[in-house]
Amino acid sequence: MRKVVVFFGKGGSNFLNLLKNQTNYKIILGITNRSDSDALKNKKLPPILISNNHNEILNKLKQIKPDLIVLAGYLKIIPKEIIEEFKGKIINLHPSILPNFKGLNADKISFEAKKSCGITIHYADVELDSGDIILQYHINPNRFSSFEEYHKELKKAEHKFLPAVIEMLCD
Repeated sequence: MRKVVVFFGKGGSNFLNLLKNQTNYKIILGITNRSDSDALKNKKLPPILISNNHNEILNKLKQIKPDLIVLAGYLKIIPKEIIEEFKGKIINLHPSILPNFKGLNADKISFEAKKSCGITIHYADVELDSGDIILQYHINPNRFSSFEEYHKELKKAEHKFLPAVIEMLCD
């Protein structure tokens, strides 16, 4: 069984979805910088590290030696030291079709531009939202009359494809 660490943010819906979909992997740690994350209200969680201190996070990761690290809604840039220490073991979920619309609010910006809408799952690299692409799923933005409708479809795609990619990588 592969050991997985998930970095998550305010909502934490992808983290909670991954917990429900563990097959050939086990989430051994959740990491967030948000003590107000909605995910923390859940009763059945693995150990959680709430920290903004990347040295503390790096030391914890070195201690537990995960097979895979998943960035799922963690809206902080992962420092070079962590990326280099776990090169090839960190994947990122991004809410647009890369290489377009890197960084924050990519879902909203791509929807408003009516291009590069969907998700990208890729290996994390030192450069922001770069690294080898594992999967891309395109969503036609013209099917939705509002960003809110589009965002619901985006979440469905994230919840479907992120567990599948992790399962594939853990085989």
